[in-house]
Amino acid sequence: MTKQEFQLGGVKMDKTYRLTLNRWHKVAERLSRRANDIAEEVRAGFNQTEVMGHLGKDQQARLRTEGERLDALMPALFDLQSAIAQIRKALGSANEATGISSNLAELDMLNKQLRLLESLIDGQEAGLVGIDELPNLPVRVQEEHGLFARPSTFRVRVMPDSALEAYRQKLEVVRTESFAVADQIAARNREALPISIPEEVARLAGLTVSP
Repeated sequence: MTKQEFQLGGVKMDKTYRLTLNRWHKVAERLSRRANDIAEEVRAGFNQTEVMGHLGKDQQARLRTEGERLDALMPALFDLQSAIAQIRKALGSANEATGISSNLAELDMLNKQLRLLESLIDGQEAGLVGIDELPNLPVRVQEEHGLFARPSTFRVRVMPDSALEAYRQKLEVVRTESFAVADQIAARNREALPISIPEEVARLAGLTVSP
């Protein structure tokens, strides 16, 4: 595993960065992936280091050095996780203030309605048997399966024709509403938000100081 070069020790200087909400989300995701990589490196180093046998004092010295390096990553990792939490907390407050949180809840509802309507409409296949067609079916049909037999079944269309047409119209209405809400979220995510974070964290995220 490649060793992480990561230090947040010493005096931490915070600087303010003014980014759009959308970019802050991406920064938080990028930093979270980095924090996860470092945590996994520490976990693997401390819990899974193995040797084939004793190779001398140099081996022991290298292992001690590696243990110290991993130990030094821990406070830096905690600082990084704290900065990520700070960014996400600021984003949460901004989402509430701009109305994005309510938009997201509405969009989630609309998407669930879309999936349900689409599945109901798509499920009305041509092969379904209409209720009025049931008298044309045999009373009971047996299908042979090895030593066992079970009755054959027929899928029946129980959805009224009026309901199917209403669902199609509702689908278009809900789809239009979902597009409008998604556009509102995209527009509000372009609003700028100033957040102060340590310079080293900003460097890890590839940020430059806001003017």
